[in-house]
Amino acid sequence: MIKVMVFIDGTWLYYSKYRLGELEGKNDFNVDYGKLAEVLSTEACRQLGDIDVVRSYLFGSYAWNYDERDHEAVKRQQDFFSMLKERYHYEVEIFPIDFRGRRLRRADRDPNDVFEPKEKCVDIALASCIMYYAAIPNAYDIAIVVLGDQDFVPVLQHVRRLGKRVAITSIRACCCPEFADPYNRAGVKDFNTIWMDDLLEQLELQYTRHQLQCESPLHQGDPLVWTTFSPRKGENFYCDACRTAFARERDLENPDLAHNHEIGAANGMAADGAGNAMVADGELGGIIKTRFPDRGFGFIRGDDGYDYFFHLTDLQDGLVFECLEDDQPVVFEIHKPSTMGKAGAAQNVCPLEGRTPCDRETEKTRECGPPKSAEPRKANPEIVESGPALPPRESITS
Repeated sequence: MIKVMVFIDGTWLYYSKYRLGELEGKNDFNVDYGKLAEVLSTEACRQLGDIDVVRSYLFGSYAWNYDERDHEAVKRQQDFFSMLKERYHYEVEIFPIDFRGRRLRRADRDPNDVFEPKEKCVDIALASCIMYYAAIPNAYDIAIVVLGDQDFVPVLQHVRRLGKRVAITSIRACCCPEFADPYNRAGVKDFNTIWMDDLLEQLELQYTRHQLQCESPLHQGDPLVWTTFSPRKGENFYCDACRTAFARERDLENPDLAHNHEIGAANGMAADGAGNAMVADGELGGIIKTRFPDRGFGFIRGDDGYDYFFHLTDLQDGLVFECLEDDQPVVFEIHKPSTMGKAGAAQNVCPLEGRTPCDRETEKTRECGPPKSAEPRKANPEIVESGPALPPRESITS
């Protein structure tokens, strides 16, 4: 059977899929990534016969060092990439875009700010991957590529020179002439171009309503609610009302988290109260400074002398909030650095001793019961699967 690998330029597809929506009179088009490889392989089968899709790759980018007010958009982006890996078994390669403390959308920034974030490595990563596997015997026979940029012409030519065949998938309004040319004068393909425009019905993501039980301890009324959200494996579900309540309480308790962008926007990096640059990556130790069990969050005093906010959803997988005690040593990753003397944000928090999470089922039986917390910072269930929440089109184009 013929072996096929699928290589997707995720950034190009994200910024081009609105063209598919225009064909149906919509503002956008949500691609069902769970069906994408299957639909493309079916179309390829019409030209090739039986094929076996052995792997699907997606290459994209994510925002880093951004204004905290865009946290929810970045969280949706992270959820999307995680969903591709966990639910559909994609191989995902993503690279950071440094926003230097600014907002993601140009419209939300200072009109006089000429800063333009730059996407790096995505095209090179796709080209390197397709060439790498082309050089490995029997890794694949045919590469199905989902892209439209002229930059990929040389790599597709070289893949064919290595004896592999190429099938191009693109969108008519966002495709370079070389890929659309039916005579293949550039020598980039071995089959007729597969147009996503002709596969709208098969490719469009359909949101089906179903009932799930809200797991927030503060939920009021019937916990069984209607939603289109499908939680990932091991992920708790919280209804819209509980998510909104948590976000409101979080902002009231720690409003600094929503306004720590001033020094970063000016200097292009995180800074402390004196304006000195801080390193935001890596792991840090500290102690639990204080907890709010009734609300499910607390603060850590880091070994660097700064405080870090954490929520029960920021704990290591399997760890429950009751496992932690005041003054307990912990280790964590810095999600957002402390700026201007204001608390930063922690993630992947776990106890220092043993560094193993408590058994969740055992903790449920403790007399203190579950924490009366509001719900966590969760992506909007209506759009978490609609596509990667990458920076807006105008942010990476001049």
